[in-house]
Amino acid sequence: MSDNNINPEFLFETSWEVCNKVGGIYTVLSSKYPSIKGNMGNRYIFIGPDVWKETRNNPDFIEDNSLYAEWREQAEKEDLRVRTGRWNIPGKPVAILVDFTTFFPMKDKIFAKFWETYKLDSLTGGWDYVEPALFGYAAGKVVESFCNYHLEADENSIAHF
Repeated sequence: MSDNNINPEFLFETSWEVCNKVGGIYTVLSSKYPSIKGNMGNRYIFIGPDVWKETRNNPDFIEDNSLYAEWREQAEKEDLRVRTGRWNIPGKPVAILVDFTTFFPMKDKIFAKFWETYKLDSLTGGWDYVEPALFGYAAGKVVESFCNYHLEADENSIAHF
């Protein structure tokens, strides 16, 4: 009998509602954290949009510049704007907030690549499509950067979007 279990080094949970309470997904994510943290601890990382970046007064986010400081420097070199800290829910899990607005000028190129690669039609998508799609793209870049920095070739991670 083979062992088909995957034991990732990191588990990323990505959602528009991480540190951004706008609907029911916020409750789903925050309520499942206690059952997963026992196995993963600080290796279970939430990724959300930095929609409060203008004010820096997000009541759901406790910034901690000491978390992954060296990786953040690398991410900045890759033109990724992130803030690290804790999601202000019970257990205070690690959270990375992503400023995805830097990808706005590249949206046509990004969506053209999505069309060429996946036949994903974005021509009729309005802003309610473009904004979350670019957040997802930026979050994917953050996961890629983080894993390239922290993982060896034989190590695994899981990203849930």
